[in-house]
Amino acid sequence: NKMVMDKLISEALLRQKAQEMKIKIYERQIDDGIAEIKKRFPAKTSKEADDMLFQELNKQNMTMSEFREKIKRDLMARKLVEDVIRSKVKDPKEEDIKKYYDTVLSIMNNKAKPENMKEEDFQEYTNVANKFKELISERLRLRHILIKPETNDIVGKNKALELANKVKSELDNGADFEDLAAKYSQDAQSASRGGDIGYVIKGMLPKELDDVVFKMCPGDISKPIETQFGYHIVRVDEKRIAQKLKYELAHDDIENIIRQNIFADEVDKYVNELRAKAKIEIFNDK
Repeated sequence: NKMVMDKLISEALLRQKAQEMKIKIYERQIDDGIAEIKKRFPAKTSKEADDMLFQELNKQNMTMSEFREKIKRDLMARKLVEDVIRSKVKDPKEEDIKKYYDTVLSIMNNKAKPENMKEEDFQEYTNVANKFKELISERLRLRHILIKPETNDIVGKNKALELANKVKSELDNGADFEDLAAKYSQDAQSASRGGDIGYVIKGMLPKELDDVVFKMCPGDISKPIETQFGYHIVRVDEKRIAQKLKYELAHDDIENIIRQNIFADEVDKYVNELRAKAKIEIFNDK
């Protein structure tokens, strides 16, 4: 695959240049780099993460010292890019930020790809538009108590609904929602937080919940609502109304996106200069 090959060559050229320039990396930075990698493992303890890392290295036939050397070379390449290129990246012009904002707005409103726009650019603008849409949409802060049926048949469902109705009547009689969430809710993640599921916007929840909760007001508690997960009793804690995407709100985020794009272009330019000077041989295994 040409893209993969290009990426590997670019990384190799940056590492080589970093070694030529004798870029200094300290042991502490290598330790930090390894700690960052270990965070990606689904480990509960530090010891478990160590074991997972060793297993991964064994799979790749790599010793710990070879792995540290690899991390060091990667960090050198990253520092080279930072040192050489960061200084070339100028602050985006105000008119460029405004133009980007106008394009995002038009995509938010029309969803269609403007003529003459490259597909990859359209994809970027669409992703940014979606993030902003999330930021300005009407949002609710919710708590819920989820009662799951023990079995999928009618008996299981009826028992779950019975319990959900019992919980609802306790709430109607003044019981504390957070206490009952901790006691009854079978959504383990939110039960420990008193049923708090944070802020949601339309489309994040199952349709059956969306249809009810967005008509509720802060302080309202729903009757049990059935979804594929079971029966939910929902309380609205807060309601934020939808707002317009003002230029001031979007400005700093867009400025950062443009700055990152300029940075990426400068990296490409720099790597292409290194390529022009390098002798690259690709050996195919016969």
